Amino acid sequence: MFDGSTTPTPTPTSTPTPTPTPSPGDLKLANPGPQTCKFNQPCTIQLTATGGKPALHYTTTALPYGLTIDPNTGRITGKPWSNGTTQINATATDTTHTTATTTFPLTVNWF
Repeated sequence: MFDGSTTPTPTPTSTPTPTPTPSPGDLKLANPGPQTCKFNQPCTIQLTATGGKPALHYTTTALPYGLTIDPNTGRITGKPWSNGTTQINATATDTTHTTATTTFPLTVNWF
């Protein structure tokens, strides 16, 4: 009870800190490591990118004949019709035209 002989001390209250909106982060394309497929047999390789601003678009260079990439998912599929090892250059691009690249070896064996 307040009797007038003391001055009440106000209780401090904390001010809420606003939560920052997370940014998408830097676009990164994971390297899938060395890949192996068999000649004229079904082959699937999944490229995975993180960060950036969706939607992402995937491209590759030097895919062996018979393999294609889905530009929306980064999934490489098909039946390769050449044997040997090829260096695959893969790129992911976001809607701000930021790119991330990686290179990995793909070996196609006869059997």
